Amino acid sequence: MDNGERREGDRPLLQDVARAALARATGQPVTGQPATGQPATVGGWEIRTGTPWTYVTPVDSAGRSQGWKLHVSATPLSAPLVLARVVDVLGRHGCAFKFASDLQEVARLLSRETPRGSVGKFVTVYPPDDRAAVAIAAELDAATYALSGPPILSDRAYRAGSLVHYRYGVFSAPSELGHDGTYESRLTAPDGTKEIDRRDPWYSPPAWAVCPFEPEPPKAGRPEQVLLAGRFVVRKAIRHSAKGGVFLAEDRREGGEVVVKQARPHLGASIDGRDMRDLLRHEAHMLDLFAPLGVTARKVALFEQDDNLFLAQELLPGTALSTWAGEHRRAGRGAAWPETVLRLSRSLLALVSTVHGQGYVLRDLTPNNVMITPGLDCRLIDLELAAVPGEPVQRSFTPGYAAPEQRAAAVHAPAPGHAADLYALGATLYHLATASTPMLLDDEPSGGRSRDARLSTLAGVAAAGDPTMTAMTPLLLGLMAEDPGERWDLRRAADFLDELSTRGVPSVAPGASRLGTAEQDRLLQDGLAYLRHAMSPDALAAADPTGALWPAPGFGATADPCAVQYGSAGVLHLLASMSRTDPGQALTPEARADAVTVLREAAAWTIRRLEGEHRPSPGLYFGRAGIAWGLFEAGRLLGDEPVRAAAVEMALTLPVTWPNPDVCHGLAGTGTALLHFWRETGEARFGDRAGECADALLKAARHTDGEVLWPVPADFDSTLAGVVHYGFAHGVAGIATFLLAAGAALDRTDCLEIAVAAGETLLAAAEHRDGTAWWPESPGGGGRLPHWCSGSSGIGTFLVRLHAVTGDPRFRQAAEGAAAAVYERRLVSGTSACHGLAGDGHYLLDLADLLDEPGYRTQAEELAAVLWSRAVVRAGSLVTPDEGGTAIGVGWNTGLAGVLSFLHRLRHGGPRPWTADGTSGRYVR
Repeated sequence: MDNGERREGDRPLLQDVARAALARATGQPVTGQPATGQPATVGGWEIRTGTPWTYVTPVDSAGRSQGWKLHVSATPLSAPLVLARVVDVLGRHGCAFKFASDLQEVARLLSRETPRGSVGKFVTVYPPDDRAAVAIAAELDAATYALSGPPILSDRAYRAGSLVHYRYGVFSAPSELGHDGTYESRLTAPDGTKEIDRRDPWYSPPAWAVCPFEPEPPKAGRPEQVLLAGRFVVRKAIRHSAKGGVFLAEDRREGGEVVVKQARPHLGASIDGRDMRDLLRHEAHMLDLFAPLGVTARKVALFEQDDNLFLAQELLPGTALSTWAGEHRRAGRGAAWPETVLRLSRSLLALVSTVHGQGYVLRDLTPNNVMITPGLDCRLIDLELAAVPGEPVQRSFTPGYAAPEQRAAAVHAPAPGHAADLYALGATLYHLATASTPMLLDDEPSGGRSRDARLSTLAGVAAAGDPTMTAMTPLLLGLMAEDPGERWDLRRAADFLDELSTRGVPSVAPGASRLGTAEQDRLLQDGLAYLRHAMSPDALAAADPTGALWPAPGFGATADPCAVQYGSAGVLHLLASMSRTDPGQALTPEARADAVTVLREAAAWTIRRLEGEHRPSPGLYFGRAGIAWGLFEAGRLLGDEPVRAAAVEMALTLPVTWPNPDVCHGLAGTGTALLHFWRETGEARFGDRAGECADALLKAARHTDGEVLWPVPADFDSTLAGVVHYGFAHGVAGIATFLLAAGAALDRTDCLEIAVAAGETLLAAAEHRDGTAWWPESPGGGGRLPHWCSGSSGIGTFLVRLHAVTGDPRFRQAAEGAAAAVYERRLVSGTSACHGLAGDGHYLLDLADLLDEPGYRTQAEELAAVLWSRAVVRAGSLVTPDEGGTAIGVGWNTGLAGVLSFLHRLRHGGPRPWTADGTSGRYVR
């Protein structure tokens, strides 16, 4: 939900307030303007405006690396007054601080999407010492008394109800690359040891940090049970979010189980003064209205406790459609599936008709908000956004299910008409038929392609070979027309379903949708053009030595910008491979020349960016092994001996023992890179060092109950400490793939034997369903995924290679079961190499090559067609979204580079990137 509204006239409001308050507190005039890009000054203070923060610092401030910091919360309505009063206090104390730069950022800090440990931190205060922290906190509490703001979960409130909170944390210490290849803020303990500054959604200062705020309340023990309103005993948390939790509880008064929703004060607050508590009260009213009509659950109680609002409601039996469709779509192979889809479609139409008949529009009809009962009927849940068309509302929507007019509306605008629900109904029925979301990002700039035509392509790919989806497609396209006036109404939709039920769903459908070579070439050429466009000009000019050449969204912003996963090394490998092996079909001479130019610039930038920064991780995807590999390929293609030599030197410094055994962050990734360098250079020392990596991994193996596993040590300084995985990225499959390659290349029987033992371990852990093979994340369970990182295609990547070495048909059978899982889930998979279609497509090409089965290449072309159907125009290029599905990222394992790598291999063949395939023959002990 986006509750802020960025109006150009409002943007400088908070900066204006801060400058005026600081000028008043210091008695000095303001000089300079933020619009010039230069910091404004007030006497001896500097104000540096940016997004999302504005920093205000006394010029002569020495600053501290860490200590007790203060946070002050606010809402969009209270923020200007809170800021004015806070600046008055801090100006008099000469204390540095930062604040959210505009009202939209304030609203973002209160949204349900914000991590719970960051919610509400409008102003951050950096006291010069602990004594000052206590004095400033007292004055800030008095100055902001009775103003509005939410509690800050990561901190302790100065007093009950105060906007002022405190926690111990980093002030100005630079982030450091940790063992996982990501930047971390670290605290230094009195004994000199380092620990991560965690932003947990609870107060958790380091044990050695002495709190100066008195009296410090005693630590409360964990209650045996949580009792709400004197009657609801919480049994389980269904989910947690910034706005509050959703819980399963026992009702002591009426008996049975209920669902209890929580709304914290001021969360989701907006400039209209409403927050999540108002939405929860509205939802309670919707339950009163629609439960008697059979639309939704019955309200049990609405009550307040500890400033939080709670809604207890009937627990509806059944499963959310978002889960149900994935579990039951496999029944599409049976005769009952078409009638099941038609029955549920009619039930859902009836519910929407009832809501519209009462004069409301749902505004958020999605598969998550539809329950499928055991009797195969539908019920609606989460009616908090239902509104009367035309009444003022805040914009809110779920991507993939919102009509174009909803997405384009102002943050505060009249509620849309019933046509918006028709679009959402079509998208929800699309999910019912396919278990996938009809996600189409908007082209930028818009207008070049018809959205209706794009949707038709998306639906056509989904319908290929699927009789039920083929039969439903006219209805789905009719409901989801871009023009609200062209959408089918509910009567027409019901007539279509009746007619389809009468004539029956055909038993056959058009065959597979495969991506042709012309479309493959378009994606390859446009992708390369976008790579050049997306390069940061500041990074290229070395103006930002700490930045990224290809800035990454989300978690990628904290990852090593030189590594394979999100950074430049993966792009180097891609560009070198394409420039070396493309015979001219996909790339024009101009495009090839551009690729070489980008490769040269990116290699030079990577060398510069590596200077003077310690990188502990030796892994292939997050660490130095992959960076060395990417630079080596770039230097070789460019004929640049200094770049090649730098890569060789980096590879030779990789450790041959390391606590983490995995491919992504650890020793198996190191060994894989060393085998590659040995093959490509012929230098025996690389083979020797690869053998030492194998020795260390053999020693680290844990043999228990017939399994061989590689745990990450529990005391290792890593977020992965203690994990034991089956998958490729962090577990058995990836480690055993290296050991298998080492055994074959180095003539090591011990490595081959443990690879076979790993194969037996994975065979025993496999779960087979209707010809598909799945694996839990670990021996303790976990999600069953089809992807490279922790699922079928990654485990199959090892098993098919093990079959190629041993000839054992059991390994082939399991590998082909993994391929069936990949193919079955193609419509619901993301795009990326790590956990999406690019990595899964590489696996299918592995099978086509290693088993000499061309049918798997055909399936890979079908996966490519799914990528094509989701492509979006950016900067004149047709490109695929990244792993999150809502942005365009470049990283090899998470974004565009990995997709292009798969498409290039599909088009021109060649070995699987980042493997030691083909390593042989040069090792001499």
